Amino acid sequence: MLLVLLLVTGIGWFSAQRKITHEIPYDNTYKWTEFFHGYEAYLDRRISYAVMRGTSMAPTINDNDTVLWVEVENKAELEVGDIIIYRHPTIPGVDNIAHRIIGVETIDGEYRFRTRGDNLSEPDQHLVSEELVHGLVIGVLYCAALE
Repeated sequence: MLLVLLLVTGIGWFSAQRKITHEIPYDNTYKWTEFFHGYEAYLDRRISYAVMRGTSMAPTINDNDTVLWVEVENKAELEVGDIIIYRHPTIPGVDNIAHRIIGVETIDGEYRFRTRGDNLSEPDQHLVSEELVHGLVIGVLYCAALE
């Protein structure tokens, strides 16, 4: 009887080992943050989202893709290469623009960001003041194109 029990247990163990899949590890926070490539400091903040329109950030962000972003209280944390989401500096009602920071300036103690879409050859015409910045883009959910 003991031999049969050991045989059944061994077969069960071997079949379970063959079915192991590689899933996102949920067992501890450190492993989970590996998937965010350096943004683990922002995981304790509220993550917001916005659906993007247009192709100014293609291929990084395409039309109808959803960006995930977090608020950044200290704008000094933002640096060249980051993608920020903000309100348009001169056109009221144009909101949720996501462009990459290509320069940071300080004018009268306030941060201003020079931005540009990845798919554009020229930088944006106006600097983005820190009060217009909603936050830092930390991820993109790509939309499958329907044909």
